Amino acid sequence: MLTLSGTLGRLYLGDLLEWLHLTHATGRLLLSAGDVTRAFDMNRGKVAFVASSRASERLGSWLLREGVAPRDVLMRALVVSQTQGELFTTVLKREAGIDPAKLAEAGRSLATTLASRVLREEQVIFTFDPTWPVKERNEVDLDLDCRNLIMQAAYRVDTRPAGTQTHITPNTTLDPNRLEALFWHITLELEGELLEATAVTEAHRAFLAVGDLLHRWVAQGPPLLPVGPADAQRIIRRLKAGKQPRLEDSPTLAWNLLCLVNGLDAPGQPRASSAIEAWEMAGEHAKVFVHFILDNPRWHREKKSANDPALRRAALARIAAARKLADVVGLAEETAATAAALPMVVLELVATALSSSPLASSAMQRCALQHLLPLVGQAASTAAGMPEVLLAALTSSPRQHPAARLTRLVGLAAGEFLSTAEPREDPTSPADPALTTALTAARKAADKASRTSAGQR
Repeated sequence: MLTLSGTLGRLYLGDLLEWLHLTHATGRLLLSAGDVTRAFDMNRGKVAFVASSRASERLGSWLLREGVAPRDVLMRALVVSQTQGELFTTVLKREAGIDPAKLAEAGRSLATTLASRVLREEQVIFTFDPTWPVKERNEVDLDLDCRNLIMQAAYRVDTRPAGTQTHITPNTTLDPNRLEALFWHITLELEGELLEATAVTEAHRAFLAVGDLLHRWVAQGPPLLPVGPADAQRIIRRLKAGKQPRLEDSPTLAWNLLCLVNGLDAPGQPRASSAIEAWEMAGEHAKVFVHFILDNPRWHREKKSANDPALRRAALARIAAARKLADVVGLAEETAATAAALPMVVLELVATALSSSPLASSAMQRCALQHLLPLVGQAASTAAGMPEVLLAALTSSPRQHPAARLTRLVGLAAGEFLSTAEPREDPTSPADPALTTALTAARKAADKASRTSAGQR
């Protein structure tokens, strides 16, 4: 069977699943809408497993929600799975001894929920990949008949009271249609720049390839990133001294821990909004989790990058500035510092991806970076189960949110290291002496942190 892709209206998901059932299809069906991509693994025409790029819609969160296993057991299984490359269900069965029948029962309930949510979407982008290794990843087989799944999902949609939807889904998915439209929007912004047709064609191919890479990164689960060699050395020194790694030691490690502990996202469960909170939520296993990350070559980058020093100076300057600005925007200091640092992690990722596939000109490269940053920030935050305050910092939206305001103030105080597509605006006011004082202190702190970092190279 060939790879299939296209756009579905609200009423046609059942037809697609029915066709996959009749053809005894095996592969992965991806359904993208809003800021989430949901996956239905098909085995000979039946749904064998389901997954989602949204943390609250993944099996671990569902098991926590249903009370199948305690949080610490599920968290350790999630960390082992993500850092060691094992299937989550394999780890659960081996280390937690959870009955496969209970896993399958929870999986079927989750599948019905995901299908019902897809049915509520006005339009869905779909891709069916027959090369996806379903059988190799089929530790727990839901063995769901497509007709029954759609009937149950439709019943849930019909009987759910109006106005009880739990979230508003913004149109920020990294699906191919969204990226295609974004590329041509970028070319319109560069209307005054002369580009050869062949250069535009090649740039179009490269941009979609970068978008596909980023889309797969956020769709795979908690979106972890490799820790650089200098960061790893600082982390190891802190651990050997019996101390907790600081945000300043490695914003990337903070990102990874936040992704892991927030990856279990269920109603009534806490979520970490700072590096310190992530460490505390990991509890007695925090040090072990860090070693899982550093001991795996996939998550520990051994080679230095030429951009590492500049990115570190920028991150330290932003963290220092945020600590001085926390009170004036109404955020806890550690939350503000983390909110200021994480956008640098996303910047490094997107800039590295774009540099590996250069576009037609430096202007196009900069414009693509500006537009991709908030999109990737939104998608990655959703995949990681990040709390609202970190989502606002990564997307600079909504503008009135304290974390979005913080990012603008940090840009003023520490220098505009991050490019965003939104218009520049000076949020200071002569009538606010507290803000003026805080900005002055933030500029001094940022300058000192940047100079100290440069002197330590």
